[in-house]
Amino acid sequence: MKWITVITLLALPVLSYAEGPAQPPALVVTSQIHQKTIAKTLDVVGTLQFDRVSALSPEVSGQVEAVLVKEGDQVTKGAPLFRLNLDFVNNEIGTVRKKIAQVEIRLAQAKKDLTRYETLFKQQAASEQEYDKMRLSMEDLAMQKATLQENLALALLKKEKSVIRAPFAGVVLEKNADEGNWVVPGNPVCLLGSMDDLYVKVPMPEDLLVFARTGEELDVTITALGLTTRGRITGYIPVADTATKNIFVKVMLPRLETAVLNMSATVAMPASDKQEMTLVPRDALVTFNGQTLVYTINEGAAAPLPVTVLAYVEGAAGIAEGPVGPGMDVIIDGNDRLQPGQPVTVIEARK
Repeated sequence: MKWITVITLLALPVLSYAEGPAQPPALVVTSQIHQKTIAKTLDVVGTLQFDRVSALSPEVSGQVEAVLVKEGDQVTKGAPLFRLNLDFVNNEIGTVRKKIAQVEIRLAQAKKDLTRYETLFKQQAASEQEYDKMRLSMEDLAMQKATLQENLALALLKKEKSVIRAPFAGVVLEKNADEGNWVVPGNPVCLLGSMDDLYVKVPMPEDLLVFARTGEELDVTITALGLTTRGRITGYIPVADTATKNIFVKVMLPRLETAVLNMSATVAMPASDKQEMTLVPRDALVTFNGQTLVYTINEGAAAPLPVTVLAYVEGAAGIAEGPVGPGMDVIIDGNDRLQPGQPVTVIEARK
């Protein structure tokens, strides 16, 4: 009786096909239905967030000479983002190097003089006081050189730090400085979000939070990017929304090619304890007149059967008990244009 009832509900497509000209059988691919222990799911719309965000500021003061990125640019770790003017730093480096060269000349001469005085001192041809004076003079020059070398290292570090680089691979969320701006440490020049630390902030009612278990993998659909991926629950933000009392669950995502802060993402969140459920491939689902159905094969012809979807898991849908059960074959390819009662030929049967 169930088969007769379904065909009656879809009587118009059957008549339309029967009255039309004869057509060759449709070529289809089938897959077998299985059972699995899963939870019912609830599609919840959340927002895409960056779990790691850095407000980058320079380590040295200076005037911005070049801006190498714009908002929305993706950058690799270590990529230059801003470059400060180096005129003063380069002048400082040149000056210190000249001073070091001068001290090295004086130090070399002092070493020769000390060697000569040492010989004379051993021969008692020079006083100990003069010898000590020469030795201390050489040590003073050596200390001057060491100090200048430290100053040179500091100036070179300033030069290196005059290029602001990305501390990790990410996307530029904000740009707060342009060419000609004077920037100082502590004032952010840009905001960078990590592409390797993306998550969906999902609002969940308090009574369903118990089913959002850490480590659970879920389907995440980002319509604007045209993709469906897998996310993993890593916990929740311990602050409830004051108006709705929803609690925000964090669902971490793998690295994406594109990411936009606060972009909508639909997550199939668990809404019950796990239970035995019949799974049909998602490709088998067809919507007709607002009703979800799958096509089976009855005596070589397409036979539609209604289903009620309770959950989604990876590439399958968990359905409620009904006319479709484990072990049955459903059409997963070639079903988009099928009509009830249309002859079919199975070219591949998957288990």
